[in-house]
Amino acid sequence: MGVQILLGTGLLFVCAGVQLWIVARVSPRLLSAVARIGEHTRPLRLFGLICMAFGAMVFAHTLQIWLWAASFRHLGAFETLPEAFYFAVVSYTTLGYGDVTLGEGLRIYGTFAAITGLLTFGVSTAFLLAVLSRLHPGLRDER
Repeated sequence: MGVQILLGTGLLFVCAGVQLWIVARVSPRLLSAVARIGEHTRPLRLFGLICMAFGAMVFAHTLQIWLWAASFRHLGAFETLPEAFYFAVVSYTTLGYGDVTLGEGLRIYGTFAAITGLLTFGVSTAFLLAVLSRLHPGLRDER
């Protein structure tokens, strides 16, 4: 069980690093694009910037889910990659259908996928809120 905790913690750190690295790479580009827009910017340009931010977060989460799926497959938890991917998605999003489960030996490891999803979805939410508040200053509370 100790090895599972170490492996799960390690992959959680890798995934958090992926999330933060993508945010760090996308943020300067978005901020410079936001700084160049004026008050009368076309809605299509605003839409494009929001899509860029959203797409970066979708990419980050998808990459992390694939990392979890590959680890489940590598550890022999599932016979096929599609089954491992399905379990990774359900765990990462904390949906937890329960139709596919891990064996007793890997249950604690699987919980780290859910912890990873909770933490990185929080980062995504904060990032997207920051982008939206820069694009629409009226959304910020100006007290």
